[in-house]
Amino acid sequence: MKALLQHMKLFGLLVIVLLSCVDSHAQQENETVEEGFMGPYSITAWGQHRSNTLDHTLGNLLLRGGFIDRELVDAARLSQGSDMGTFGASAGAIWKWRSNRKWKDTEARICGSFQARALVDARWTPELFELVFKGNAGHLGRFDVLDGSRLRATAWATAAVGLEGRNKNRLELGLVYRRAQLQGQIHTGYFLVNADTDTLYASMRADAGYDARGGVGLALNGEWHFIREEAPFAFHVQIKNWGWVVVPGGGGRYALDTLIETTGLAWDGPGWSLETLQEPGFGEDFLSIDTAGVSVQRLPSRMDVAVEYPLSPRSGMDVALHVGEWMPLPRVMLGYRRAIGQQWQIGVQGVIGGWGRLRPAGWVRWRVPEKHAFMLFLEDPWGWGSSSAFGRGLTLRFEAL
Repeated sequence: MKALLQHMKLFGLLVIVLLSCVDSHAQQENETVEEGFMGPYSITAWGQHRSNTLDHTLGNLLLRGGFIDRELVDAARLSQGSDMGTFGASAGAIWKWRSNRKWKDTEARICGSFQARALVDARWTPELFELVFKGNAGHLGRFDVLDGSRLRATAWATAAVGLEGRNKNRLELGLVYRRAQLQGQIHTGYFLVNADTDTLYASMRADAGYDARGGVGLALNGEWHFIREEAPFAFHVQIKNWGWVVVPGGGGRYALDTLIETTGLAWDGPGWSLETLQEPGFGEDFLSIDTAGVSVQRLPSRMDVAVEYPLSPRSGMDVALHVGEWMPLPRVMLGYRRAIGQQWQIGVQGVIGGWGRLRPAGWVRWRVPEKHAFMLFLEDPWGWGSSSAFGRGLTLRFEAL
């Protein structure tokens, strides 16, 4: 992660220097142009995490270590119900800019962005949760299904350039550098110990891997905004990080595809016994270990669709749909916004989907016309003061108008 941040700093410095050179050269060619090359821009930073099962207290204990009270485990299991347990985290920053000057003889203008992102996604079945935290004492005589449990994490940076037209419609092509990625998944998995604990059945098909070398690729970012004075609404579509990276390989790959079935399992002794099952390195005989070769991998892209409907000159309703970026469910946001005075806007929202269930959100925006604007967005504001909340989120944005 430190290496990624160093690359981001160097690349950001290079972009700024190049833009300064372009601006200086353009000024020398046409001294009658009064405005500079750089036009409006925005800087956005965010961080959020969300789960449908793990509250802050249990999550911190799992991350930092400590005594896990049984009540926390029981509460998490009750909250999960029969659904897959989920946890997701996303963090990053993006700088978006647009030039003041038109592209040749068109209405389009040069635009671009520089962004860095990190993403984590984890999912588990109810049976896997109980086996990990409670053991199989309450599972004797039944099949435990582990299918679909997975963990993956990645971090990447993108520098993109493109054109922006009317209504801020824009299309960018970016160069992507992905520092690392890890992933593991249980494709099919079953576990059974009979009531007399003398029969064991287990099957597993799973794989895991870590890309130790950075990958390079291309990605598209696009925005389309339908804004008309005669229309009673506004419609927005955004596509983010739609692309692929080429990974040279070098990381480890682990695969498990086996079936274990035995009766008359002894408590100790050589061969199959409860004693040998617990010995270090027992499962290594079932693992296939290899080194990954060159591969082409898709980025965790995302599509956002939003509709704004005015209720009055100073208020309106917003509906947004976010799909992709490893979210197990689409995230839907329904909100109400209102202007206060000449410089303030506030909004409240209900959010459902993504990695969690229904939660509130709110935002406030302060705008100085033709100068700048600040925006603060909080997802689940109660999560910042409660240890039993299932996540929290913070987004900050500065816009130079």
